[in-house]
Amino acid sequence: MPAIEKIINDNRQAISDIIATQSAFPTWDDLVLAVDDTDARLDEAMGIIETLAMVKHDGDTWELAIAACRDAVAQYKTEKMSNQALFRAYQKLAQSPIAASFDESRKTVLNKILRRFRFSGIELPLDQQQQLARLNREISALESLFLKHLGNAGSAWGKRIDTVAQLNGLPVATQDRLALNARQAGHAGWLITLDQDTYNQVMVYAEDRSLREEYFIAFNTRASDQGPHAGQFDNGPVLESLLAKRHLKAQLLGYENFSQLSLTNRMADSTAQVSGFLRRQVALKTPSFEEDAQALKDFATGQGIAEVQPWDHEFLAEKLRRQYLDTPLKNLRDYFPLDATLRRICLFSERMFGVRIVEQSAFSRWHDNVRLFEVSEHGQVIGHIYLDPFHRKEAPDFPWTATPRNRRVDAEGRLTLPIAVIHANFTEVLADQPCLLTHLDLRVLFHEFGHCLHHTLTRSPHYTLSGISQLGRDTAEFAGQLFERWCFSAEFLRWLAAHYRTGERLTETQIDKVLTSIQTQSSWQTARLLMAGLFDFQLHRFQGDGRSVRQVFEDVQRVIPHLKLSSYSRLANSFDYMVTGYGASVYAYSWSDVLATEAFKRFERDWVFNAKTGKAFRETIFSSGDSRALLSSLEAFLGRSLAEDLFPVTVVTRHGPS
Repeated sequence: MPAIEKIINDNRQAISDIIATQSAFPTWDDLVLAVDDTDARLDEAMGIIETLAMVKHDGDTWELAIAACRDAVAQYKTEKMSNQALFRAYQKLAQSPIAASFDESRKTVLNKILRRFRFSGIELPLDQQQQLARLNREISALESLFLKHLGNAGSAWGKRIDTVAQLNGLPVATQDRLALNARQAGHAGWLITLDQDTYNQVMVYAEDRSLREEYFIAFNTRASDQGPHAGQFDNGPVLESLLAKRHLKAQLLGYENFSQLSLTNRMADSTAQVSGFLRRQVALKTPSFEEDAQALKDFATGQGIAEVQPWDHEFLAEKLRRQYLDTPLKNLRDYFPLDATLRRICLFSERMFGVRIVEQSAFSRWHDNVRLFEVSEHGQVIGHIYLDPFHRKEAPDFPWTATPRNRRVDAEGRLTLPIAVIHANFTEVLADQPCLLTHLDLRVLFHEFGHCLHHTLTRSPHYTLSGISQLGRDTAEFAGQLFERWCFSAEFLRWLAAHYRTGERLTETQIDKVLTSIQTQSSWQTARLLMAGLFDFQLHRFQGDGRSVRQVFEDVQRVIPHLKLSSYSRLANSFDYMVTGYGASVYAYSWSDVLATEAFKRFERDWVFNAKTGKAFRETIFSSGDSRALLSSLEAFLGRSLAEDLFPVTVVTRHGPS
């Protein structure tokens, strides 16, 4: 905390000095780059602190200190963004004759900075500025409370298993981990906890249908008025209040709703275009949804299940998939050990993008499992990628990429290199076992590695443009979605997969069977993603129309009728995307996925290992940061127009929910 206070005080003095010298005749170096220096110093320090927040600490001293740092930083940033003199200096520079000759990247920087000031309410009357500041504090507090409730709800539930027969079907590694859970809790047998990976394992592999049902209910009623801890950590009122305050914030800033506000740095022209896009995707996918639903129903009948319940979906789908696999391939994860897969991802990235990626052995780390990769080009280091591979109770229960430092060049020409961190959330294995990846794990690793390359391979010198955290969600998710495409390429998988014990490679016939298996019953994931995107967007778009969160969810379910959830399910109460920066933006995964599919067509046409195509992609997409719109860059890469075909503007003919 003393360090953060020192940085904040230094920044306040620096801002005061900048205003004193830049109010009359502002310049790029002495205004923009000078303020960037202050922002970078504080953000990088907090990036370290937020990383260390995901490490176990005794007592609550560290947690309290982190909360104090966050509060101090939030207060300082509110103060900075309400500084009228600083805002006017940026305005004066943007309107100056010298700015007219700036290149497009500098103009984009100034536009983004001015937009942030406006979103902070700088142009509002004083009383509305104060109201907005209060709303921002309340929104932040509600988001934190939502996550706290969700964490507490997850920790509160556990199921002791006394006989191994109840775990039939679960992989041995999963059973061993559940036994370790029990030993750590001080009892014999096995202990099932309420985390994402265990949920996936139980839903896919557990043969005990009653166990799947019990776990499904516990997981899908977390932090709600339903289930085993009904009302104890209920996020229902938290979410209702959060949605209302976001709506008020949007209206204060002159927007009809929070969904409209969220589109200000996105590709979509309007909320109607986003809703229309999602509904078109549902319409396009509905035949495959219905086909998969009928196939699963028919298969279930043969398995003695008269009516397929939500806790049966993944289990039956996996059994159906395995019909396409030879016995050796039923343990597909044996062909994707983490260490070897990482080496091949690095080799592939080196070939495609003209860089070197070398794992480091001697470095300071926040956990023994953390790994570090140095990225270089022409003998010069250009960035670093950390990998924190395994789930810990102290960390969020989902995979993600953090960006503690952006690339930038200061006024003296000094270069600061970018840093990205993959928090992979894989399940840690026992000491004598390798970490083996499922195909889903493989996709997660490629997705997050794509983010890291997007962050580290930029050549943008601008702090405001170079980092992926500066991008709109639809742009930020593009690289991750694209990299997942290689996980479905037969030629690529044949090169990637090798048995961790024998080194055996998969044949072309085996790869074809693997892909057939993987793509069997795959529409469920697409349906869930579209439902989540539509639900999130509609919640924020039509806030205040008289419907409750539950009613909006039921309306969305009717759009995808085959994706039925039980009446007690409370998806919204544990939907952490809405409080981790994706509010009204979950649709971006589907949007960017469409773009990624188009981009990958060129890689398929040119050859999935074509280094010339990879370098062209780097130059048009990765190198420029956020100085050019992704759609324009992608059209340049593909050599054709995309916008009208993929994202036609929707004409609104009526008002109200749709």
